Amino acid sequence: MNDASTIARPAASRAVPAAVERPRVWHRPNPTTIVVLAVAIALVVLAALTTPEFATSSNIRAMLRDAAYTGIIAVAMTPMTLSGNLVSLGIAQSAVGAAMLFAAFAGGGMAWPLAALLMLVLMLALGIVQGLIVAAGLNPVITTLAAGSVVYGYLAYRSNGGAVTLPNAAPLHWANSRVLGIPFEVLVFAVITVVITVIYGRTIIGRQTTLVGANRQTAALSGISYGRVTVIAFGVFSLGVAVVGLLYTAGFGQANPQSLSAMAIDPIAALLIGGTAINGGHGAPWRSAAGALFISMVDSFLVLRGLDPGQVQAVEGAIVVAVVIVLVVLNRKGSNR
Repeated sequence: MNDASTIARPAASRAVPAAVERPRVWHRPNPTTIVVLAVAIALVVLAALTTPEFATSSNIRAMLRDAAYTGIIAVAMTPMTLSGNLVSLGIAQSAVGAAMLFAAFAGGGMAWPLAALLMLVLMLALGIVQGLIVAAGLNPVITTLAAGSVVYGYLAYRSNGGAVTLPNAAPLHWANSRVLGIPFEVLVFAVITVVITVIYGRTIIGRQTTLVGANRQTAALSGISYGRVTVIAFGVFSLGVAVVGLLYTAGFGQANPQSLSAMAIDPIAALLIGGTAINGGHGAPWRSAAGALFISMVDSFLVLRGLDPGQVQAVEGAIVVAVVIVLVVLNRKGSNR
């Protein structure tokens, strides 16, 4: 009789109650996010109160354009750092190399889309080669510095230290265009940030990259290939650098060995301010983008206050050091709880 009553029980009564659903857990905001957001808000308020030109539409557009180059590279470099491969010390050399390559191809009579594609393929190949070398055991800092120096030295030699130009040294029309009032390079920056953030936040390769950076031995025991993760990360970085080189030459019509010199430090500063752990295993591409915007705001404010380039660089460096120290302290306190 008990069996019969059990069989006759309606299916609805055996359904899992709605109350058993997985509860939603509120996660406390990351200390990095809180610090950077607080400092950024304070900076904006201070700048708006003391420097009326800071909040004008033209200056906001200028800040976004300045942040675009730095941000694209910082976002593209984040997977490299997440995987435990530190940062590149050949950013500026690689970026100007990409810019000059595109100018040389297009200036030599090649249609600009084909010139851009060829340059992107060559830069991707360079990134893959660096990834393979690092995966084989060479220090990533030395590898990137050497690669950047080789590219820069060769192109500086081929150009005799001068500029390489597009036909008639004329910028390409699309490079300085606007969409709904937004500069083209800013839109590219936004798209790249979204794409890389989604890939490294929502996919298997993203989780594998973070695990490799957090604990390479554990990742290996889990069957994750350090070499594969590293090669992909370096490939992403090289493509980001190539995009910046393309945008620069397309926007100015030329490139020379002194172009994009700010890319030597600013992307690294943006990445660190965004809270990506230099040893890997923690961070996000969108935070690097936020770091680039923060640096651009600082630079703009200091320039509007009349500081010369040397003073701006010194203040920017001091702010980066201060923010990084605060983040390290907060992260240590969090890990001790």
